[in-house]
Amino acid sequence: MTATTLRQSASSQPPTRILIVEDDPILRFTLAMELNQEGFAVREARDADEAETVLQTGAAIDAIVTDIEMPGARDGIALAKYVRAFYPGVRVIVVSGIVPKSGIVGVADAFFGKPYDIERIILRVRALLSAPPRLASAHAN
Repeated sequence: MTATTLRQSASSQPPTRILIVEDDPILRFTLAMELNQEGFAVREARDADEAETVLQTGAAIDAIVTDIEMPGARDGIALAKYVRAFYPGVRVIVVSGIVPKSGIVGVADAFFGKPYDIERIILRVRALLSAPPRLASAHAN
């Protein structure tokens, strides 16, 4: 029995549902694979529009991990603002190869630079979901 199987069988709660929003398919796949191996239920989107479609279909999502720079009409910060406005219980983790100059404070529950430190992201997701909503700090770096 694997560690993931032990974690899942030890818990009677359904797995945490994560939506990864990343335009780079290799990064998206890698993060999704790692999160799946840790027992999270993962959905994927390649841009903000696809992520909004997932949310609007009523999919249960506990947290979103989104890149800032993506193709399309909106970036990850605009997506984070949308999530805050319409899905306030969903935790938002923003990741980027650049440090945003503004717009992230009060919108994101955490920020991580690229390249991804997957272990830190996993620990932060777990910490965010065990804390009361909207009380977590804006930066995790």
